[in-house]
Amino acid sequence: MKAAYRKTDDPGNVPSGKGIDHNASCNKKRKFVASSSSTFVKSTKTWTIQYGSGDAKGVLGTDTVRFGGPTEKQLVVPTTTFGLATHISSDFKNDPTDGILGLAFTSLAVDRVVPPLINAINQNLLDQPLFTVWMEHRGKLEGAVGGLFTYGAIDTTNCGPVIAYQPLSSATYFEFQMAAIGLGSYTNSKAYSVISDTGTSFIGGPKTVTDAIAKAAGAKYSALEESYTISCTAKPATLDITIGTQKYSIDPVNYIVSAGTNQCLFAIFPFNFGGFGPSWILGDPFIRQYCNIYDIGQKRMGFAASLQK
Repeated sequence: MKAAYRKTDDPGNVPSGKGIDHNASCNKKRKFVASSSSTFVKSTKTWTIQYGSGDAKGVLGTDTVRFGGPTEKQLVVPTTTFGLATHISSDFKNDPTDGILGLAFTSLAVDRVVPPLINAINQNLLDQPLFTVWMEHRGKLEGAVGGLFTYGAIDTTNCGPVIAYQPLSSATYFEFQMAAIGLGSYTNSKAYSVISDTGTSFIGGPKTVTDAIAKAAGAKYSALEESYTISCTAKPATLDITIGTQKYSIDPVNYIVSAGTNQCLFAIFPFNFGGFGPSWILGDPFIRQYCNIYDIGQKRMGFAASLQK
């Protein structure tokens, strides 16, 4: 039966797996035990991956993958190839998650392994070949529901009407064009290639531009924190991003993040892709403000106002 399924989880960019023959960083992780599955098919193929922070390696296997918890309605995707990590770097040691669920395109995946959701679409298991991400503004909470993934449908409960769609410029990441970005008196109208990424906590871009935006907001770069700091009582203007002909404004509540007692971070960071790939990453501050609709079938991004509770 085709349906729309929901899951409260956080995806990464490429398929990975859970520790089995593990190193010390896997000790506190819940493990996938292949011998407990009657449908698991092992492989001799190995994989390695390097993330922005950290790395992992392991072996491939095939099994039935289920989206959703044991008490929830599940999306069941048979014959799905995934990675079982035999090593994860110390970067992930204290991360509460056990693995990474990649939701981007096959062309980005390690060894061109078909990601689980693409596999579900290929098997015609969803009403529509897309998913919606809604993120709730919850502040510094751990172990609490912070949003919702809706697979196979647009989330009309937590998201307003679709404002606009933007064609993807590359079906690797969810990559598209941004026409301008600015805050207050500062505007940069250069066209940039950007990606939407739920796995990135801040918004990232070229340092010359992030420095100018931070200055306009009254934020300062801290070498110690390796980030921009800002007064928690600051009331800067909205951060305005133009995609196509539509301007999307991000309120300060979504880009000023508490970092402890009387200290806040300006949720933008400088980075350089080295001339390859996108120039900007639209991470969680943008997604908290606007639901992101990842339309895989029509290779486009949709945006809708996030209905915060």
